[in-house]
Amino acid sequence: MALGEITSTDLNGWQYRAIGVLDSLVKNAIATEQYPLDWTITSNGSLHGKVGKFTCLSEDVRHSVFNEWCRVMGASTPRETNRGAGGTRLTAFFNHPTNRGEVHGSLVLDIDPPLVDDEE
Repeated sequence: MALGEITSTDLNGWQYRAIGVLDSLVKNAIATEQYPLDWTITSNGSLHGKVGKFTCLSEDVRHSVFNEWCRVMGASTPRETNRGAGGTRLTAFFNHPTNRGEVHGSLVLDIDPPLVDDEE
């Protein structure tokens, strides 16, 4: 099935290329004991990693995990945006070369606002 100039074969190929990059990243993370991210591969072959919120990691450690993945991926300087429900989102973008072209993607860290004590 073709969608304009892009075919389903193109889309599947781009996803397959991103799977190969993710496979390599996870293998390297296991070897170096790097903390894993929550990964998503989109239909256009983009790779997105997010530092999990529901872990036993402190905010400082989550931020360190994000920074380490940014370093590993050669990502751009993180962009800071305000989230609608409060808090901050850090997003960094990367391009990962392969022998079949680049895999584009992003890394995300959501930081919640501090909890307010109702008794104060």
